[in-house]
Amino acid sequence: MSATAKSNRVPPRSAAQASSFDPFEQAMRDLSRRLGPESGNPLQQAVLSRLLQHTALRLTDALDAPLRPHGLNSTLWTALVVIYSSQDHELMPSALSVFMNSSRTNITRVSRELTKQGFVRRIASAHDGRQVLLQLTGKGRRFVEDHLPLRRAQMTRIFAAFDAAELEQFEALARKLLQAAE
Repeated sequence: MSATAKSNRVPPRSAAQASSFDPFEQAMRDLSRRLGPESGNPLQQAVLSRLLQHTALRLTDALDAPLRPHGLNSTLWTALVVIYSSQDHELMPSALSVFMNSSRTNITRVSRELTKQGFVRRIASAHDGRQVLLQLTGKGRRFVEDHLPLRRAQMTRIFAAFDAAELEQFEALARKLLQAAE
């Protein structure tokens, strides 16, 4: 089998494996057939790329679902947990930006939303009054402490589809792909 034929191969799936990704995958198979092998169309890479995006969206939806009734999403939750884990439950917005791999503009939006909902407050730094810190309120601390066990249980349920060796392999492959994409 040629390298092109191997790169265009996407293993067929059984009806028992049906998912929300199937329509896209079928469209990609149809496109590949129409273009033919001489097009050099990397079907498997295209399918994997889109599958990762699709999975990330579904994972985000699943992780956001229990947070929505509280006016939160995974981004806001992550900010709360990062601030919670910081010394004195406070952190400079610029440090939060680094920890979350997010722009300062987005962190400004995040901090405004968390402040509006009463999860954090903006305070002046005791060391430098010009610096602003984001500090968890009592409401924010209680929310994180109450929801951390629920979040951990949710992650355990989601990743229960993998055994320990598969999780290690999945992590290694995801890191390898991230490195190639950066």
